[in-house]
Amino acid sequence: MRLSRKRPTLAAALALTAAALGVLVAPPAQAAVQSGSLVVTGDPGDPITGGQSYSFATAAGNGFNVWGTANHLTVQVFDQATGTWTLDLSAPVGQPLAVGTYTGATQNTYESPLPGIALSGNDRICDGGAQTGSFTVTDISWGPHGYLERFDATFEQRCAYYEGSARGEVHIVNPPAPPVLAVDVQVATSGTVDGATGEATVHGTVTCTAPATVYLQGEITQVQNRLLAQGALRAEAACTPGEPVAWTASSPSFSSTQFRRGDVEVAANASSYDTTYNVFVSDADTVAVRLRKL
Repeated sequence: MRLSRKRPTLAAALALTAAALGVLVAPPAQAAVQSGSLVVTGDPGDPITGGQSYSFATAAGNGFNVWGTANHLTVQVFDQATGTWTLDLSAPVGQPLAVGTYTGATQNTYESPLPGIALSGNDRICDGGAQTGSFTVTDISWGPHGYLERFDATFEQRCAYYEGSARGEVHIVNPPAPPVLAVDVQVATSGTVDGATGEATVHGTVTCTAPATVYLQGEITQVQNRLLAQGALRAEAACTPGEPVAWTASSPSFSSTQFRRGDVEVAANASSYDTTYNVFVSDADTVAVRLRKL
């Protein structure tokens, strides 16, 4: 009979929860924006545009980057002639950025009770970073861990102490979010012990939803007449989706009591790194294992 206590570690789930609450998390290693455009026009008195109009698009060879959380989004555009343009938009603190109109936006784009807006470009920013404005989000769709799938918005910004405003619109389309990496570890209920050295050997399998190197660590514990034998579980597996991948770990006891034939408790933790979303994922299994002599 298999006695197992699965203890999935919620690293991925916690990251999703943090994003949902607007907590800043590391941006995913997201592929370059598939399709993006940014159009900015300004009044003669606007210091960012100087009254000129600018249009950028991936189709025209401009580079686009996007990152953020459910509360805050940054769009960055690279243009050879005019340099880097950056647009930051945020909802009030504790609220997700959603479809709708946000008025009374200020330069505070992080943890503010008011919406935030910050447009810079042409190597220019508002003096002292002081600006006000508004924006309207017409479409927004997030995948896991801050992966932006779609974003459409219009905006208007006025730098303090200036008469003119800058206004524009931004459109972002990315491929559907890639799957999130998940791993699962299973410990087999049988193992072996070397009668001469007292070394215990246990084994099991790992499965994964994407190719990944899975690292296993844990403990092997046996109680003999109130004496404790304890060893370390260390293993590594090159996991590929589909079939379970086998792993094996051997360890002597680190105490004066050696492992013997009989029952041990094996606690195994499997962890890996999701390079798409820049998060660690893991799973754990604790099992009663019967050791037999080699």
